[in-house]
Amino acid sequence: MANGTTYEPHPAGPATIAEAAAMLRNREISAVELTAHCLHQIERLDSTLEACITVLADSALERASAADAALATGRDHRPLLGIPLGIKDLFQTRGIRTTAGSRVLAVWLPDTDATVVAKLAEAGAITVCKTNTHEFAFGTLTPPTRNPWDTTRVPGGSSGGSAVAVATGECLGALGSDTGGSIRIPSGWCGVTGLKPTFGLVSKAGVVPLSWSLDHAGPIARTVEDCALLLDAIAGYDAADPDSVNMALPSYATALAAARSPEDAVRGIRIGVPTNYFFDLLDPEVEAAVRAAIAQFAALGAHVEDVALPAALDDLFPVYRAIQKPEAFTYHNDQGWLDQRADLYAPEVYANIRSGGDYSAPDYIRAQQTRRRFTDDMRAVFQRVDVLAMPTLAIPAPRIEDYARPLTANGQELTGGGSLRCTFPFDLTGQPALALPCGFTVGGLPISLQLVAAHFDEPALLSLGHAYQRVTDWHSRIPPIATAQL
Repeated sequence: MANGTTYEPHPAGPATIAEAAAMLRNREISAVELTAHCLHQIERLDSTLEACITVLADSALERASAADAALATGRDHRPLLGIPLGIKDLFQTRGIRTTAGSRVLAVWLPDTDATVVAKLAEAGAITVCKTNTHEFAFGTLTPPTRNPWDTTRVPGGSSGGSAVAVATGECLGALGSDTGGSIRIPSGWCGVTGLKPTFGLVSKAGVVPLSWSLDHAGPIARTVEDCALLLDAIAGYDAADPDSVNMALPSYATALAAARSPEDAVRGIRIGVPTNYFFDLLDPEVEAAVRAAIAQFAALGAHVEDVALPAALDDLFPVYRAIQKPEAFTYHNDQGWLDQRADLYAPEVYANIRSGGDYSAPDYIRAQQTRRRFTDDMRAVFQRVDVLAMPTLAIPAPRIEDYARPLTANGQELTGGGSLRCTFPFDLTGQPALALPCGFTVGGLPISLQLVAAHFDEPALLSLGHAYQRVTDWHSRIPPIATAQL
């Protein structure tokens, strides 16, 4: 409802951003109909899934009406004009409640938009909702959001609300953040596509930090093509972010279109398959699906070879924590919240953040030194291969009641951070990493492939992922709850 007018949703199911943009340009659908469809999905599903913290129905429909007027002129060619998106509630939105998933910020109305939120608006996108996140992104559960493929299971996090909203058509794409895997983990467990860009490529200005030297902002969408379209809108130098890199940028969407066929995109690409760590602890169905995806690349003409990765991987998770926790503690302590608003944190989150104060300066410095050595060693690996291929997650999404216990694969505890095991190393290195659906378990849960490239080689990563999605249909599958009448 906006201005007293009721808008009917378009009868079509969830579309990709690329498909919706073409339909909007051809006047086959209106932005109002498209936005109303997403709001209808939220109204139908969100009492069960709880993907959204704040729904912006009135303003979204008003912006959709304005987008339709701009489209009618035929002169406004903004790439995301009329596209409904979700924004993780860690990203500041001017005049709109931004909670970071916490009672600490329950009533905060920021004065400014995060840089990437402003960029999406400039590209014509419409914000329909602020999506749920684990409190201050500290964790991977995203309570109380539920997995759309099985509501007894976790969606992953901390960008779980964004992934669920995309999977069910509550929005066509969303922003997420990734410090140890928080874009890729929920994308993997919810059956959608998520990209953690190279550190410094996308501004973090206006994003509530978890760990400033590890945090990345990036897109979640149904397809690699959609992630490329979103990356085109949000990438770029920002003086407000001290880690932002000033460099000439390609058109990521154009890079995808350059290959006439999947074989053109894949032929001759050197894909490395790790012989250590990433395949050591895996659910059998996950391993089978990931290896089948790698075989698909070989069939398309890629050169696939085994590669040994730095042995430091086995002992790297404590290094990650020795960076992440002190940075989180410093931010919250500097805000004064740990003393002044202690009772507003969830007890386990408060304890986790407080524990960051137990690390010494030498602990933190040594961890950063180890991180640098590991990053240099990984750069050497990418002298031999163009892309690494591995699982995004070692196991399918676990049941909610099992998540408080140690996660296991084949009866063995998942060391190296549990669900973060396969993702956190590339937050340490800052390399781009892509999670994309590559299969389902017998029980109907999504399985995800992770592709990793050298720093700033998003074009190769996206081209390879897009080629895979042109010859498979895993990404096009929709959770039954999204189309069922509840």
